[in-house]
Amino acid sequence: MIFLINGRAFAHARTDTRVTLGDTEDWLIVNGDPHLDHPFHLHINPFQVISRNGRPEPQRQWKDTVLVRSGEEVRLRVAFRDFPGRTVYHCHNLDHEEMGMMGVLQIEEARG
Repeated sequence: MIFLINGRAFAHARTDTRVTLGDTEDWLIVNGDPHLDHPFHLHINPFQVISRNGRPEPQRQWKDTVLVRSGEEVRLRVAFRDFPGRTVYHCHNLDHEEMGMMGVLQIEEARG
């Protein structure tokens, strides 16, 4: 069994997502699994849940993990203010993470 993010299993040498230090991005996390919930965890940078299935989130608290239920779409807002370099995001179920449900995030300094 293998678990994927964006159709790919984890590869430590690959960069899956690139962002620029200082930017704020909205990410749409979609759980297409018809049976399992997945707690999405982002290292280093906290985020706010903006909406679930297109409905505004009533309380926008800073988090590093959010439960994305089976069939659910969750929109996150992440401000990449600090910590340039490589980090990861992954499912916080250990067996899912170990079976490939993880990606590498590269936070790059702005070029000027």
